[in-house]
Amino acid sequence: MKHSFGAIVKSYRERKGLTQLQLAVKTKGKVAMATISKAESAPNYQPKLQTLIELYKVMDVPFDDIAATLEGTSDGK
Repeated sequence: MKHSFGAIVKSYRERKGLTQLQLAVKTKGKVAMATISKAESAPNYQPKLQTLIELYKVMDVPFDDIAATLEGTSDGK
């Protein structure tokens, strides 16, 4: 099953125990809380490449996990 970008962000953010505000702060101003909120609530949200990179970088998500989840081949871990 293919997942939306926002669903992936929310899942990893919650696993890390972060609020949207805390995640935004961890990006050091590169991604606004409003962007995170919009991404998580809009199923068709398409992030800019830099937004995707920043969010996954601060959440320490391996690139292989990102690709597998977006492609729908993730094993759900």
